[in-house]
Amino acid sequence: MKKIALWSSIAVCAAAGIFIAADHLDAPAVGMTTSDIADFYAFEGANAASTTFVVTLPAGTSSAQFDENVLIEINIDNTGAADGVVEDLVLQALRQGDDMFFFGPYKPGQTGLNSTIDTDEFAASVKIGESKTIGGVSYFAGQRQDAFFFDFEQFNTVVGTAPAEGFGSTGNNFFTPLNVNAIVIEIPNTLLGTAPPHIVDQLLQTTTGLPAAYNVWVETKKRG
Repeated sequence: MKKIALWSSIAVCAAAGIFIAADHLDAPAVGMTTSDIADFYAFEGANAASTTFVVTLPAGTSSAQFDENVLIEINIDNTGAADGVVEDLVLQALRQGDDMFFFGPYKPGQTGLNSTIDTDEFAASVKIGESKTIGGVSYFAGQRQDAFFFDFEQFNTVVGTAPAEGFGSTGNNFFTPLNVNAIVIEIPNTLLGTAPPHIVDQLLQTTTGLPAAYNVWVETKKRG
């Protein structure tokens, strides 16, 4: 087993379950850098027995690609409250040259803010801007128009003046001309394990009766 360096977390975005997205600038210390996480989505794939993960990072109006010194790590908790919300599996993506290399899903050697890459868990590589399906898993890495809609300029006006001014009946999407660097993975649930039930009360272990869903979050990490 060969490991690649030690990577330390600098930005985190969580989603408890599915159909949940983040928002921009959640980690102000890395805002609008190559380590910033714009959005994170996890939802049922085109095949109901699969899950799709989408991670986006700001690219602005440039054609700048992913940073070779930033590891993108999707964490998956498939046991729920049995051992706390801890990553049972990881999916990792790292750009090298013109390619994005994917590893996992696999059980990490350590959990928490620090990670290594187990090269024995190499799954696929994809040319930046292209997609590929290998072993039932679909991969994409490249630029897409930012799907986030927000009237950022009016938001600043409202916050800076009187809230009564409001947003009006229409809004201007600040993100229309902007791009994101996107990682997309659609993976069969058989590779992710059985999803845990939703937990309402951690002490009593009561569930909501909602469909089971993985607890997932994404981190960007730099070489330690």
